Amino acid sequence: MLDIISMITLLFFLIGLPLMLIIIGGGNKTKEEQELEDEEQIKYLKEYKNKKNKKILFWKGK
Repeated sequence: MLDIISMITLLFFLIGLPLMLIIIGGGNKTKEEQELEDEEQIKYLKEYKNKKNKKILFWKGK
């Protein structure tokens, strides 16, 4: 029984803890990085909307 608990604890410290630290620390972006990412997302959404509208118009026959 102690071996199972020891293995689970070891796995948590070897895998879980570093993964949690990476996830928590990965969200730190500068203001410039966040603005650039926002601009890229807006551009992508506009292009996606245009493509979607073109497909709808194509299938409607206009």
